[in-house]
Amino acid sequence: MNSVLSFLDPWLVILADDPFLRSFQLTLLGIGLLDVFLIFFATRDIMQRTTKFPFMIATILLVSLLPGVGFLLYMLVRPATTIRERELEEMVRELLDEKAKV
Repeated sequence: MNSVLSFLDPWLVILADDPFLRSFQLTLLGIGLLDVFLIFFATRDIMQRTTKFPFMIATILLVSLLPGVGFLLYMLVRPATTIRERELEEMVRELLDEKAKV
């Protein structure tokens, strides 16, 4: 256990010695990591749902500038289906129309 702590000592230099301040710093670090995750998730998701570049930029900015609330707003305004799902629905619709004509 002592060898693990000695390994972490160089990394703990940036944290405060006071336990309260250290927990506050670690909490801020966790919030920052969560924000980065939400930005990457929203970016990947919006790229699968639309081809409109201004809408992509607007949603990425929304999530990055308003970390928690922005992501929840994005979940409300994002398109309901992905591009692939819309293409699949269109192909199924065309197949059913062809079958109905026969």
